[in-house]
Amino acid sequence: MIAAMIASALAAAASAPPPPAPRDYSGLWTRWSGANDAALRAEAARQPPATPTGPLRAGTPELGTRVGEIVRTGDCEEGERVARAAGDFPLVEAVRAHCRAIPAVSRHQSSVR
Repeated sequence: MIAAMIASALAAAASAPPPPAPRDYSGLWTRWSGANDAALRAEAARQPPATPTGPLRAGTPELGTRVGEIVRTGDCEEGERVARAAGDFPLVEAVRAHCRAIPAVSRHQSSVR
C-alpha cells in the first residue's frame, strides 16, 4: 500500500510539466528613445554649478599662487584640477603648457621628494 502511494505520488509529480520559460527578451535590450528622453529630462533638471566663492575664484591672484605651489611640487594633474574646479580655463592651459615643457623624468623626481 505504501509502495502504491509512493508510485502514484511519483507519477503525479512526473506528469506535471514545468512551466515554460518566458520567451520575452524585451527586458534585455535598452530602448534608446527612452534612454535619450530620460537623459534630456535629467540634463534639463540639473542645476548649474554654483560660482566658486572665496579666494580660489577664476582670475584671482590667490588661485594662481595656489596652483603655482601645487605645480611647483610636481603635481601637474592636481594643479590642473584645482584650476579647472575654479573655472579658470586660461590657467588650466597655462598649467598644461608648463607641464608639457618639463621632461617627464624631472616631473616624477620632483613629485617623489
